Amino acid sequence: MTASNPDTTRRFLRWRPAAALLLALACHAGEGPAPTTPASPAAAPAEATTAAVTLDAQRVLADIQHLAADELHGRFTLSPDLAASATWIAARHRELGLEPVAADYLVPFPMVTGVKERAPSRLAIVRGGASRGLDAEIFQAVALSGSGTASGQAVFVGYAAKAPEVPGDKPDDPPLAPGYDDLEGVDLEGKIAVILLDAPNRPDLRTFFRRLQSEQDAFEAAFGPLRDAGDLDGIRALHKEVRGRLVKLLMPFMPGADLRDLWPLPEDPEALKELKLDLQSLAGVLMKEVAKMKGPRFDMRAGSLRKKLDRVIQAGAVGAVVVRGPRSFLGRDERTEDAFDDLSKARLADDEPLSIPVVHMKWREADKFIRIGSQKLSGIQAQIDRDLRPFSRPLSVKLEVGADLETITTPIDNVVAKIPGTDLADELVVFGAHYDHIGQDDGVGDCSAATGADGERDAICNGADDNASGTAMIMELARAWQASGLRPRRTLVFAHFAGEELGLRGSQAMAANPPFDLSKVTAMVNLDMVGRLGPRGLAIGGLHSSDAWMPLLDEIGAKGMSILYEGSVATRSDHASFYRKAIPVLFFFTGTHADYHRPGDHADKINVDGLASIGALVGDVSVALADGLAVPYRKPDKGDGLSGGLPGANPDTVVKRVKKGRSTDGEAPAEAAAE
Repeated sequence: MTASNPDTTRRFLRWRPAAALLLALACHAGEGPAPTTPASPAAAPAEATTAAVTLDAQRVLADIQHLAADELHGRFTLSPDLAASATWIAARHRELGLEPVAADYLVPFPMVTGVKERAPSRLAIVRGGASRGLDAEIFQAVALSGSGTASGQAVFVGYAAKAPEVPGDKPDDPPLAPGYDDLEGVDLEGKIAVILLDAPNRPDLRTFFRRLQSEQDAFEAAFGPLRDAGDLDGIRALHKEVRGRLVKLLMPFMPGADLRDLWPLPEDPEALKELKLDLQSLAGVLMKEVAKMKGPRFDMRAGSLRKKLDRVIQAGAVGAVVVRGPRSFLGRDERTEDAFDDLSKARLADDEPLSIPVVHMKWREADKFIRIGSQKLSGIQAQIDRDLRPFSRPLSVKLEVGADLETITTPIDNVVAKIPGTDLADELVVFGAHYDHIGQDDGVGDCSAATGADGERDAICNGADDNASGTAMIMELARAWQASGLRPRRTLVFAHFAGEELGLRGSQAMAANPPFDLSKVTAMVNLDMVGRLGPRGLAIGGLHSSDAWMPLLDEIGAKGMSILYEGSVATRSDHASFYRKAIPVLFFFTGTHADYHRPGDHADKINVDGLASIGALVGDVSVALADGLAVPYRKPDKGDGLSGGLPGANPDTVVKRVKKGRSTDGEAPAEAAAE
């Protein structure tokens, strides 16, 4: 699953900044719906027969073990290991007798994997008609920048952020949160926008998440020897030290928060020996504190640079200068370095550059000319973060901005195969999962090495759960259909997406330039991280994308699992690319865990019984869809559509929860009712 994203307006979904910080972190039983068409060379529909497509969990595990083996080095999107994985998946579908959807099972798409300068970028201050170019060491073009030059009056627009007013629970109640808009009433026509990176009281989320992971790694490496030695006092001292660093890290971004319940120390000596630093538990404490805080609630994308730049372009800006203010760094070292991104590794989520030139300037230099009255940029940022009110206004200087960039494009393969349908063959059902992961700690991949309790360094993020589990289950679903002797009425498409970890790149490419008629896709089912079924159970998202989903899932039943049924559509996995094309979607997900995007995501931690239960449910869903179940797209109501949070994050969009062992029976039991 990709590490983070859009919009709803109800409570808790538009997180106040600190809540979003950790969100960048979330046996075959019963009979399913009966009908499908038995194998027949005829195109005419046969009578429906009670049938099942049975997935073999041990086969799924074996494929997970192959994909998550050290020899594939974490299947990073831009590595030869991903190409090897694609070839292996394609060979399996070929052996099973599936047909390619295009000319081959491998369907390449172009991906921007870097940017280079064709000519030096420019940033100059204009005073009294005289232009003074600034030293090249203090600024750099941003990867999103368009090529060209622009000049105009400089206008400071804060974070260029926007948050809507969140209404109270009742019509006469005061708003739960006030609105906020840095661009309201600001004239940017023909001007150069000066923009703060990130969002009020929020650091760069990717850097923040990596810092949390490093704290987790450091704790685990130190904890093991203390536990083995029975040194309880040492464990207590370690807990105090690490907790102190966490509080120090969080407090600048959560002013006034009460963090006394953050990672409490158990009193029981036996519990102390099992102490863990669980990032999900930390997130729960932070969310409770965030809910108490006053002020605007910015969504997960409020800090998105593309979103900021799209806004100022729409407002008429002809160029932009972006600055990471001193309050947005995690510590003194980062603040002192104020490093630029490596353009050669820029993995743009949109291949089209922006229409205006944009440069990134170091904050200490920006402090010298961004002044409003007697205040420098650093002081202005502190005021915005404190008061949570916009402070946008024209500056007393003009700026010249120039950039000339060229994108570096690399072809990457999706893997796509199909089982042709019979009388409804022109209708398609897409079953998908991403097969890439984040690679290894080698300067190429995005994995950070960890040292375990045994002192061994693990530098490979194997990605057994994320997402060898979904990939292997899609492969097994295809095999099970071929082995069943049944012929689907609709054509079944099995898609393995590349580039999900770099921003849903493969699924976006497929939705934009599909190797099939996208208008004929009746539904898309996505499996992402389905290998760690635990006490929290399975989450199924996207139920509000069609009114047909909940009745179908009620009929199939929970297969003995606890299930959270989520109405909204999470933006952080590949189904979102199809939902944006008005296609109904389902998202199967067993949740994040301590090994998410870390070297500990190994195949030996996969829950095989869980694979069997989820496979049984997915198999029954596939039978219903293959047989022609009508799945009309439902246009989202307020709060029903795309959500930056994971399933269950917003109580208002949870349809219901079913506890393990309880049948849905078409309705939620009283204790499992929707919140």
